[in-house]
Amino acid sequence: MLTDLIKIGFPQNCLSCYNALVQSEKFICSSCYFYLPKGELAIRTNTDSGKLFEENDSFLGAGHLFDFDKEGKTQHLLHELKYNSNLPFGEYLGTLLGSEFQALLSDIDFLVPVPLHPKKEYKRGFNQSHLLGKGISSVTSIPISSNNLIRTRFTETQTKKNKEERKMNIQNAFEVRSPQEFENKTLLLLDDVITTGSTLMECIRVLSSIEGIQIKALFLAKAVY
Repeated sequence: MLTDLIKIGFPQNCLSCYNALVQSEKFICSSCYFYLPKGELAIRTNTDSGKLFEENDSFLGAGHLFDFDKEGKTQHLLHELKYNSNLPFGEYLGTLLGSEFQALLSDIDFLVPVPLHPKKEYKRGFNQSHLLGKGISSVTSIPISSNNLIRTRFTETQTKKNKEERKMNIQNAFEVRSPQEFENKTLLLLDDVITTGSTLMECIRVLSSIEGIQIKALFLAKAVY
């Protein structure tokens, strides 16, 4: 009976190396997690991810948990989330983010997942950034704001575009429904992978017009570009 309950509550194999998980492990074994390439556990303007953003008085910095190793373990795990629709795994990755960065999030008023266009979210069935937010919120109790910053323009995929093309592609794609909700608040923007920072910079540009707002950003992984 107990064994059956454990099998229900915990996946049987690591999603990275496929070895059997022990009772205390979920989704990723301790060995694989230890060897995943980690980023700086900091949220500043001079971290590897923070340096991608243009100077902005409202922007306090960015951080990421993993470095994206193409064809490696990180890519495999991100594909499990994004393309295999493993929603519980997405929330679990959010709990890792929340746990690793918890001490740096005490000033955050709202978690704000980067929105997908409604057509894209309907086609995919979920927003991976919102799943990360749910995981972080479960650790930190910070509320999620998922309906105020919205994506109003459907854009082509940023994949295979250079930095300037990405910047042009994402222009004027976001708006804030109720600016007063974010007045004098500190937000944590969330996304799964950052490459050039173009999408997040556009979000920051739109949000920074709000009185008294301060913005941090956190990503599951930073891609090498």
